[in-house]
Amino acid sequence: MLQNETDDYDPRADRVTLMTLHAAKGLEFPVVLMVGCEENLLPYQRADKPTDVEEERRLFYVGMTRAQKKLVLTHAKTRFLFGQRMENAASRFLNDIEQALKEFKAMTKRRALKEKPEIEQLSLF
Repeated sequence: MLQNETDDYDPRADRVTLMTLHAAKGLEFPVVLMVGCEENLLPYQRADKPTDVEEERRLFYVGMTRAQKKLVLTHAKTRFLFGQRMENAASRFLNDIEQALKEFKAMTKRRALKEKPEIEQLSLF
């Protein structure tokens, strides 16, 4: 109970760190990727509890301000969450960012896999 999520973070480690927005408070990283910038995820909404939209907006801001050089915000057209396929709109918080600061890149379709050439088994003798 006394251990904090940030206790395991080693700033000298040269690797990807996966953390919650809450755990990111007070830390900075050269590059920050925030995935799931979609309604019902950010702001997080549950059917059985009211959502504090301003607190969610503050957490979004905390996440964005962790980036020192580059910030990437993504949202999916469709996703599976809790065993259900969801088609959420992009988060309303994305509209609060000035247009001049945004660069949109749509994901390109994956190329079809090329047929693998037949591999010739080499003989030992």
